[in-house]
Amino acid sequence: MIFPIWIPFHNEWWTFSTFLFIILGFVGFSDLSLKKGWISPQANRKWVHCLVGLSVAISPLIFSTNLQPIALSFIFIILNTVAIKKEIFKGIHSQSRITYGTVLFPFAYLILVLTFWTYPEFLIISLLILAISDPLAAQVGQDTPKQSKFKIWEDEKSFKGSIAFFTSSFIIIYLSTHFLFDYSFIYLFGFSLFTASGATIAEATSCKGTDNVSIPIVSILFLIGFQDNFIINSDLQSQIAFNIYCISLVIIIFSIAYKFKSLSLSGYFGGLIMGIIIILFGGWFYLYPICVFFILSSILSKIVKKTSSFKTKEANRDIIQVYSNGGIGLIICIFDYFSDPNLYIIPIYLASIAAATADTWGTEFGKYSKKRPVSIYNFKTIDHGMSGGITLIGSIGSLLGASVIAFAVWLFSPISNSILFAIIFIGFLASLFDSLLGATVQAKYETQFGEIIEIQENGATLISGYKWLNNDMVNLLNTAFAPILMVLYLILFNTPL
Repeated sequence: MIFPIWIPFHNEWWTFSTFLFIILGFVGFSDLSLKKGWISPQANRKWVHCLVGLSVAISPLIFSTNLQPIALSFIFIILNTVAIKKEIFKGIHSQSRITYGTVLFPFAYLILVLTFWTYPEFLIISLLILAISDPLAAQVGQDTPKQSKFKIWEDEKSFKGSIAFFTSSFIIIYLSTHFLFDYSFIYLFGFSLFTASGATIAEATSCKGTDNVSIPIVSILFLIGFQDNFIINSDLQSQIAFNIYCISLVIIIFSIAYKFKSLSLSGYFGGLIMGIIIILFGGWFYLYPICVFFILSSILSKIVKKTSSFKTKEANRDIIQVYSNGGIGLIICIFDYFSDPNLYIIPIYLASIAAATADTWGTEFGKYSKKRPVSIYNFKTIDHGMSGGITLIGSIGSLLGASVIAFAVWLFSPISNSILFAIIFIGFLASLFDSLLGATVQAKYETQFGEIIEIQENGATLISGYKWLNNDMVNLLNTAFAPILMVLYLILFNTPL
């Protein structure tokens, strides 16, 4: 199908103005209906979500470029942010629970039109799922008894609502692809089942409205990944079988990890989504280093917990911790797939995984230290477990962790020794950078009893660092810092692979 299908005005800014006026009309009418009490605040928000979602879903049909949709998304990101702070537009913001969904909705739209404008069919389908299935699930689950609800992350969901979401998503995908593509029934069925499952997990695993981002992004990635791996390459039966084996392996690994409490429920489902996307867009070469990191780090954590004198609570990685360690690698993997072929992206990816491994192993090995750690910033002794502290055995653990990733790559890949040593060195440096951030800018609080902690509690006062910069954010910055170092290394030394 050729896009756009219909251009209402010769000057597309007139189309943009009309589009903007219509959406603002929906928002204005929702305010009026709320004040008049025509419908409940929850229902009011749902129908606005649906109407606005349906409106933006047709944007590839009426705009020839993504310039106007980008402008539209920026306008509503700003308007909704101001509306939350100033408590206006209550027709879409009035509800009992805290949520940032109205800001995240245009943010997700911005990501889609910026990144996937060349996939107009899939962009439309992913926005239709968000516009129809999401409010439908909320409506179905609204009157569900408390005992029939569940919570994977922070937002409470219902089994009936999730079933409604999955069913409606399946129908939307099947009917849309049947109309837009000339695929056989078996491929359309697999297409719909696969993507609806991923979208349902994304909807169920949410916190304060984050599903407004996760639903369309996971949907479009699953759509593109399934098409490219199972339909376009359908003649490569061995490759299809291998992808199925890899997906099955990911499910088994994360299921075992959840069984042995290495992952929380949110970490389990978040890890599944991440692993499947890496398989679809990076294949085995991108998958096995992150599997090495996760499996060996989980085993190491269990061993250290049983054998060291330093006792901590059971560390079940949640979805935030999963993505703070692997999220940058996931983004690099997706970027590699959609960009021009460049072998140097692979060392950049491996540097991020090595940094995550070095930091994790440094923390675990450091628990064996009989001496108190010293701050990397001022070399004063600090308590065990506080961010920013380093020990000799912990530093050895960091070096060993980065080396394990390099060794795993060496076993299966023809990469030069200079790149392998760079992976080790950069991974280790990134772990030191993590410690430096932990010692200087990571948030630390003092409780009413004078105890210094790193997770905010009631009555605790911020005494240093920035409130938004917690341990998970530091880990994310650590895994982003290593790829930057690798890029600089590759530019400065022009190192062959």
